[in-house]
Amino acid sequence: MKRVHLFLVFIFTLSIAVFSATINIAQEGDPRTFDPHFGNDGFSLRVNRLIYSRLLEKNSNMETVLGLAKGYKFVDNKTIDFTLKDNVFFQNGDKLTSEDVKFSFERMKKSPRIAGVLPPIKEIVIKDDYNFQMVLEKPFSSIIDQLTHPALSIVSKNYLSKDSHILIEKPMGSGKYILEKWVPGEGVVLERFENYFGTKPDYEKIDIKTIPLATNRTIALETGEADIAFSLPPQDEKTINSNPNLKFISKPSYSYTYMGLNLKKDVFKDSNIRKGINLAIDKDTILDVVLNGEGKVATSPVAKGVKGFNPNLKNLGYNKDEASKLLAPLKGKSLTLATMSNNIDIQTAEIIAGYLNEVGIEVQITVLEPSIYWVKTNGGEFDMFIGSWGSVTGDSDYALYPTHHSSAFGAPGNRTFFNDQKVDKLLEEARGTLNESKREKIYQQIQEIIVNNNSEVMLFYRDLNGALNKKVQGFEMYPIPIHDYSLGTIY
Repeated sequence: MKRVHLFLVFIFTLSIAVFSATINIAQEGDPRTFDPHFGNDGFSLRVNRLIYSRLLEKNSNMETVLGLAKGYKFVDNKTIDFTLKDNVFFQNGDKLTSEDVKFSFERMKKSPRIAGVLPPIKEIVIKDDYNFQMVLEKPFSSIIDQLTHPALSIVSKNYLSKDSHILIEKPMGSGKYILEKWVPGEGVVLERFENYFGTKPDYEKIDIKTIPLATNRTIALETGEADIAFSLPPQDEKTINSNPNLKFISKPSYSYTYMGLNLKKDVFKDSNIRKGINLAIDKDTILDVVLNGEGKVATSPVAKGVKGFNPNLKNLGYNKDEASKLLAPLKGKSLTLATMSNNIDIQTAEIIAGYLNEVGIEVQITVLEPSIYWVKTNGGEFDMFIGSWGSVTGDSDYALYPTHHSSAFGAPGNRTFFNDQKVDKLLEEARGTLNESKREKIYQQIQEIIVNNNSEVMLFYRDLNGALNKKVQGFEMYPIPIHDYSLGTIY
């Protein structure tokens, strides 16, 4: 009997240890804001997806699942009836109701930062506390996928009525975690919300450490400072897997990396110059050197796996002789190139600078911390920039509309200032086309126009990578770099 008692005490103690564990995450940058309606950068989305909740969510297989919504039904192609779960509380104790949903979507409309994300919602018609009708201005084919985007989080009307800017530093949602501490440049600590309406995560706290240099994130894993780390140098895979306590993980992604050409600059108004820049850069070599071959050379702004991907397009390739002829007017001149302060982007920028130098163009590289990078590239300060974009919703609308529609210049995503009336028209047509086959053909046509324009140098679709301590079980990477850090358990 005593043995049974001791065994039960052991099991109870072990379960407490697991249930109250802290997971330590190492990532490359800080969130820009804790207000979900005013931040669309990856670092903000990663944290805000945990603090807030959405009507619908994406799981790690990019399948759409119910979130705050208990269910929904299309009345017609512009009207959807939603029923909310009746057990959802905000982290201040208030119940989440239809009033909060209506308030949230009206607030989103006032934010230029998520203009390219927000569906064309005309109004939210409240029926009662837990039932409402979403009325669209026009049919919007990707509405269900779009509602899963972390920027479309539901916030508290009551909480924001006292201070409309309070979420910037004092976020409060209905998600799995509450913000406990934020030290800019160092990281964020999240504490589990005990009254969360869904399945309670095992981790009591998530400590997200900001470690800009990829090699230092690997070191953090080796020393035990981090349990999971992301965006590691691919060359570190052998070192990590040789450590009996660590495991390297990777997954093909929806993430597209490119070098954007600032089309507001006169130098890039010449299509031959744009083509020459593209031809001057060997993308295969960049993939091999920077990513150790872990990924694929990009052939479109839409990655394989995203709905609407065009499989018939090809990268322009590398041809130094032709590039030299096309770029003759720029020989002896200098261009500026901005990059974020992470190893992969810096190394990519340096290789590109070397290739352009070979055809007579000097490149001045500026390395910026993420928050400064966004401000400066959104404003079109540089000639070129190393950029990336992932289809958070798994659909071509999100892969293309924010980055190539003329209404989305700057912060919403179009930092090349791409402006093509035909592309605008087709993007809008695709949004209103409910037939999936017709819609796919429209997106494939859009991609063909963009690729032939050479407004960006398509570099690669990288495999997302990271590594974890083997004591972490149950964590799954997403094919977009907005992973759910709450998944898993530490044993």
